[in-house]
Amino acid sequence: MKMIVIAIAFFLWLTTAAMAQEVQHPAVKSASSAPAVEAKVRKVWEDFKNKNKAGLGAALADGFREMEEGGSGFGDKRAEIAMVDDFELTSYVLRDFTVKSLGAQSALVTYSAHYEGKSGGQMAKSDSIFGEVWVREGSDWKALYIQETAVK
Repeated sequence: MKMIVIAIAFFLWLTTAAMAQEVQHPAVKSASSAPAVEAKVRKVWEDFKNKNKAGLGAALADGFREMEEGGSGFGDKRAEIAMVDDFELTSYVLRDFTVKSLGAQSALVTYSAHYEGKSGGQMAKSDSIFGEVWVREGSDWKALYIQETAVK
């Protein structure tokens, strides 16, 4: 009888340990993904600045949506790529990145940006906070949603 109780206790301990490891696995995986996701965000900005529409389009998920400060509604992937022609990004600084796992296949990215450029021949600059949802598609990360909020 004692052996049965010991065997059951050992089995329960193994099950609990396996479950704890399973719960921790996505967080560990996303923590190691944080530098890759940040690098993707930075590449999107560089592609926009360099008017690399193919690179920008490849970084956006098919269901992509964005809300720009002062915008009149949601934009989609096509509108974001077309914006490259409407706004000439001349300089930018990105800082204060955080990447928080939303599961094994998604992450919330927040950061601040100062950028300058031209739109319609007029100079424009902004200090903004960005919130972005990135999702893993295969082995790649893609932007699913971007929200920009201007700060004073």
